[in-house]
Amino acid sequence: MVKVTIPGYICEISAEEKEELEKLLFKFGRARRRAYSLKRKGYTKSEIEKILRDEICLNSRYIKDAYDSIKGLPPHVTFGGLNNQRLREKGKISKEEFHRKRNSIVISRGDKSKSGNLNMRLTERMELRINTGHKKWIYPKVYIPKKYLDRYGHLLDGSAPYTVIIKRRDDGGYDVRITVEVQKEVKEGKRVLALDINAGHIDFAVMEKEELKVVSVGRIEIHETQFVRKGKREYRIHSAVDKIGNIAKHYDADVLVGKLNTGSFKSDNKNANRKVKNMPQYKFRKTLKKLERRGIKVEEKSEKNTTKVGEKISSLVGLDVHKCSAIAFAVKSISRNLFKNLITLLSVVSSYEGDGSPRGWRKRGKRAYCPRPGLRVMRFWASHSSGYPAIPGSWGLSFLERLRTGLTCIHVNVC
Repeated sequence: MVKVTIPGYICEISAEEKEELEKLLFKFGRARRRAYSLKRKGYTKSEIEKILRDEICLNSRYIKDAYDSIKGLPPHVTFGGLNNQRLREKGKISKEEFHRKRNSIVISRGDKSKSGNLNMRLTERMELRINTGHKKWIYPKVYIPKKYLDRYGHLLDGSAPYTVIIKRRDDGGYDVRITVEVQKEVKEGKRVLALDINAGHIDFAVMEKEELKVVSVGRIEIHETQFVRKGKREYRIHSAVDKIGNIAKHYDADVLVGKLNTGSFKSDNKNANRKVKNMPQYKFRKTLKKLERRGIKVEEKSEKNTTKVGEKISSLVGLDVHKCSAIAFAVKSISRNLFKNLITLLSVVSSYEGDGSPRGWRKRGKRAYCPRPGLRVMRFWASHSSGYPAIPGSWGLSFLERLRTGLTCIHVNVC
């Protein structure tokens, strides 16, 4: 099942209906803020829902939807936006305007047993029947583009559950988003396309599932997702995801992405902190899910230790660290046992000793040290922009024979 969002907007609404809708927006916004406050204080879900039913004049379905909309929010959330709060503190926007921004959304989740959605139901005349409380209903007309009605209109007749979101625009209008699940066959590919997300670029590696052979590696430049306005960032993210989808379709590969906790990243380098904190990795992972509509399988898995392994095998296979991290991620997703064995082997084998022999520790004074690669090797690496050189005779590890250099390298600029 793949979730599809159908866009639309309220194209016709009377003054009385608009007043009732504004009251519903205010009640739902208040319920969200109250639920968030109680959850931060340690109240359980059942306790929060009971308190909201007593305090706010909304039916139980709206109360449950309000709690569901805030249960995954992080701490210190500013409803209405932090920027708008700062403007209000400076007196640049009025109190009423700030309240309108805080109460600008209402959500109604679907229910198959209730003809798709009980509180907000789309009728045959393209009217959205909205329950505003106390057995009151309003029927504003909704416009939905014809191409969406032709493709998904049969799912809005009540045979399937759908979620409706109404959001007030700055110009006073109302956007409508209807989310419905579509049965889509997602075919498992013969290969794996593993991604290594970094600030400004995404490195990837395509690997055969059966032979564990690297087919292709490459990089997608996404520098314009850093430090840009919101609209442009989202456009670039979607463009990058479309490029990844084209590559995955070409190689018949499943897309593999790791979960990053950039919030816990700390470094003495302020510039590095700024770059990592500004990585839109959550939005990127969320946007990748749209590839399932094209029949491409997308998985999220842990990429723990893949960077460490990538650093070890970088000089052995002749690629940079990020591409090797993607290769290690692909190996881990296909065979965890092989990945563990690879970690064990690399822990006792130096990355620059060509014959694969154990580390040659030597004593110098009271401290043991391991000699660094010679200047000749480092100069050779510096003269090759494609990455680290493969050390001659470094194929003592049989598995690394499959990761030789000379692979097809793809470099994509998102524009």
